Amino acid sequence: MNIQIARHAGFCSGVERAYNIAIETAKKNIPVYVLGYLVHNSSVISRLEDLGIKTISSLSEIPPGNECILIISAHGVGPEIYEEARNRCAEIVDTTCAWVKKAQKIARDLSDSGYQVIIAGDKDHAEVKGIAGWAGPANSKIVEDPSQVDSMDLQGKAAVVAQTTQSLENFNSIVEKVRGKVGDLVVHNTICGATSRRQDSAVELAKRSDIMLVIGDARSANTKRLKELCEKTGIPTYQIQNAGELDKNWLKGKENIGVTAGASTPEEVILQVVNKIRP
Repeated sequence: MNIQIARHAGFCSGVERAYNIAIETAKKNIPVYVLGYLVHNSSVISRLEDLGIKTISSLSEIPPGNECILIISAHGVGPEIYEEARNRCAEIVDTTCAWVKKAQKIARDLSDSGYQVIIAGDKDHAEVKGIAGWAGPANSKIVEDPSQVDSMDLQGKAAVVAQTTQSLENFNSIVEKVRGKVGDLVVHNTICGATSRRQDSAVELAKRSDIMLVIGDARSANTKRLKELCEKTGIPTYQIQNAGELDKNWLKGKENIGVTAGASTPEEVILQVVNKIRP
């Protein structure tokens, strides 16, 4: 049996940075909260909870008084969250990924210049909601699938940006749909470089494997994208969160096993899966 891990798999620099900052923040002697999941990985969240960091879904969950620290997750938030957080916490620790920050700034600047901002991304994802917040809810639209553009009422000036973990294929398809409906179109490919490399290496590995295992949390958008791209090669593909979800029956008769992982998957989780694959 030949087991190969994709050249680019697991923690990206943005996730690693957010995780390390959170660990250092936990050492302070006041309550620490993180709004939403710091990263979409249950094992990472469990570790942070063990350190005393509490995950909240709303700022209203923070008790009265401002002797606390709020961590902004790697996915980022809209401007209104910062304003409210300043009234609730003594300190804000911002771990927003640099690529997400870039997308937020581009969306804000385009909106300020009179462009209707189209965001190619998952409408329920925290990152996309944050980007929409910077563009202004009234001046932004979220598109998950190119077919949704057909029924949209678009202005004469429009701009398209991407959730940083989008697939390039889906982004380009949305761009072409929008191009046919507006006279003035600006396009900014804000897909992060690490995402593109991870996707390309996963597809390359899938093409020379008998089966692909994609490791990542069920909530992780970039892991979901990896699974979709590997499936398109025609190779049997399974997404698992950890070694405990691996079914060895999938491996029967398979010689070349390909493994990749989402950007929020720790290296140790990948190695645990690989060790379980081995006879």
